[in-house]
Amino acid sequence: MVYSVIKVSFTMNQKYIIDNFCVNTDKPMMNCDGKCYLATKLKEEQERQENKTALTFSQDFGVYIQNPTLSYQHPSNSIEPFAHESFYQNWFGQTESKEIDHPPQA
Repeated sequence: MVYSVIKVSFTMNQKYIIDNFCVNTDKPMMNCDGKCYLATKLKEEQERQENKTALTFSQDFGVYIQNPTLSYQHPSNSIEPFAHESFYQNWFGQTESKEIDHPPQA
């Protein structure tokens, strides 16, 4: 993004750059047309971006924030042993008859 801004600025101000900043004005056969100035600006921006990246990395790398750890300890004395017979219950036990019903006496 920054490189495109530099190139657009160079294209728009090329005549001014040639007149004021070009270092190769004494060598017209090179047809520099301010490209030397553009190259130096692009190189400066590249170095600035590299330094910015290195600086950001070192700042972020030096900071360590530990997340709080959540722990839960279940009291061991409150655990009841599993009773197999209580798990399987006969919900229809009251409908069963242990005795044989006799027909009513007339």
